[in-house]
This record gives sequence, C-alpha cells and structure tokens, in this order.
Amino acid sequence: MKRVLVFAERMLPSTQTFIPVVVDALTTFSPQYAGLIPAEKNYPLNSAPILLTSDRSLRSRVRREAYRWTGASPAFHRRIAKTNPDILHAHFAESAGSAVSIAKALDIPMILHLRGGAEMHSDDVLRSKLFQRPYLRWREQLWQRASLFLCVSEFIRRKAIEAGFPEDKLRVHYTGIEMSRFTRSEPVPERDRNLVLYVGRLVKYKGGDQLLRAMQIVRRTNPEARLAVIGDGEFRAHLEALAAELQVPTEFLGEKPAGVVRSWLERARVFCGPSVTLEDGMSEAFGNVFTEAQAMGLPVVSYRHGGITETMLDGKTGLLADEYDYQTLAANLNTYLRHEQAWESAHELGMQWVRENFDVRVQTRRLEEIYDEVIAAYAPRRRKTIAV
Repeated sequence: MKRVLVFAERMLPSTQTFIPVVVDALTTFSPQYAGLIPAEKNYPLNSAPILLTSDRSLRSRVRREAYRWTGASPAFHRRIAKTNPDILHAHFAESAGSAVSIAKALDIPMILHLRGGAEMHSDDVLRSKLFQRPYLRWREQLWQRASLFLCVSEFIRRKAIEAGFPEDKLRVHYTGIEMSRFTRSEPVPERDRNLVLYVGRLVKYKGGDQLLRAMQIVRRTNPEARLAVIGDGEFRAHLEALAAELQVPTEFLGEKPAGVVRSWLERARVFCGPSVTLEDGMSEAFGNVFTEAQAMGLPVVSYRHGGITETMLDGKTGLLADEYDYQTLAANLNTYLRHEQAWESAHELGMQWVRENFDVRVQTRRLEEIYDEVIAAYAPRRRKTIAV
C-alpha cells in the first residue's frame, strides 16, 4: 500500500481533530504521522508520530526553532525515510521550512494544506511575530517546491492569491466530518428550547464577546435564554468577567471530548459562533464545527465572515449577520429560539446539506485521488536515496 507522510510541526494539538478524522478515513494510503514537537495538549493518535524532539523543554523548543530556520537534521530525515513515504502532506503555511526540507531530503512530492495561518497576514504582521519569520525565509522555496496547495475554503484560496501563492497550484478541498459521529440519536432526545451553544477555542477572533452581547439582547424578550460554552483559551477569563457583567447565565465547560460535545449538540436549540476579523487579518478559515452542528440538526447563527459562509446555506440552514452587528445576531438567535417553523426547516435541511456535501469518507476518497495525481506527475529531482 502507498504511504502518505502526514506532517504538522506540533503533533498534535487536541483541537486539530480535522487532521486525524481524515487520516482515519484513508483506504488506499497508509499514514505515517511526523512532527517537530509534541503539543501542550495532545490528541490521542492511533499510531505514534516520528518527532524531531520528544518533549517541550527549553532545549527541545530551541532545537525545533533551529530546524524551522535551517531544515538541517539528517538523523530526523533518516528516521522518516525508513517509512518509505510516497508523498508528503503537510499542514499550515507556517511549516514551510520543515515541509520543504523533508520533501527535498526524501525526494518526494509535497502537498501543503492552507488552514488559516500565515497566508492570511501581511508581511509587516508576519515580520512582527518571531514564530512567523521562518515562513518568510522559506516562502518562495515553498511556492516552487510544493506540487499543490489545498485550501480549506474558497475564502482561504482568495487570501492565498492575495498573499502571492501561485494560483495554478491552489485547489479548494473541504475536509468533511465523520457522519457516524454526528448523526442524531434515535429516538430523538428532547432539546432545551432556551439553550444556545458555542464550541471552539476561546480566543479573540472567535467572537465570544459578540455572542455574550447578543445574548444580553436576546434575554430582554426571552429571559429564560442561556448559553453553554465548550472550549478553552486565553480569552476565557475576559469572557467569564463579561458574562457576569452583562448578567448572561453562561456555563463555561472547558475543553471536552468528542462524545460530550456531541451530547451538547443534541441538547441545544441553536449553535452560534460569531467569528470576527482582527486587525492583523486573523479570521475563520472554514469552521468544521458549523457542519458538525448542522449534521446534528442544529440551526447555526454567525457573522458573514471568512469561510463560515461556505459551511451553511444562509437563510435556509442558518442565519448570518454582518460582522460586529450583534443586534442582528441577537435577532437571528431569537428566530430559532422562538419560531418553531423556522427551526424545523433549518433542522431538516441542515442535516441533508451536510450529508450531501461534507461526508469525510467521500472527501477523503477525493483526497486520495489527488495524492495519486500528484505522485504520477512528480519527477524525482535525483536518483540517490537517503541511507537508512
């Protein structure tokens, strides 16, 4: 069986479930994970990754950064080469130097997945962030060496073109979700008619403060309305303080495993994730949680922002407001909290929409076809192989 090397510099944050959900759906390729360093909270992978360094000590982090700048580690490359990968599938533009170095060392074709990182920022912003500077150093080599750039949304494709990526190498590919995990139970559980749910990282661009301000307005006409927040992050303390200030009953549940998230998706009446564009350009690249919510029969409410518009059918499976317009956001929440016909229509159509467009098994078969296409078109740079 052909083998794909699945690479992310941090292997693998618990929040990046969009990578293993695809890996686990592969049928014609055998996966091998690889990365530079463990994450702070790691997702339980089905197989052990090959890592440049096995811990997050200061020494290991220095070693990681040295590799990101230089791409030099023959021993690391030899360990990867022993697995005989046919293609490299790297994730995030920030891994430019690592991905180019591995692809060159092994003389294999490379695909890089653009998921909403360096490609969204101006050079001035990138230069201001130490972690992004290696990307600038390797960017032109990345553009030349990669066979293809997969974009998680049309929005990201447009941002990549603006950032100078070669347009003929950009292709939109939606990841999809595991439908068996996001199908409503039978018999259908009773929903809490007043419960709004948020699931995601608690960082500024995710718009948690916008949601709380909208909920304050909602409660003027629906005083029983309340909010549940699943996720964690640097913005949590601010959101907890704001919820108390606005007197919005909010249950901050922290990060939860998939099974618990699923139970809340079945319990809630509406899902809301009102992401916003920050001054540095940070935005929502796509938003898998919106497709997961709709798959569970949950209408979705958000802002007209980033890749979110591609996850739903505005006016049919959910409702969108203009960014920062939390008054309209509140009105849209009330539409699904108070009007049964609107809720029922979005509930049924949302499940159908996701089944037809975002099944990870279908999307992964298409991905494996892309792998085969890239491998067939690749001309090895040299005949010599790495000694293992």
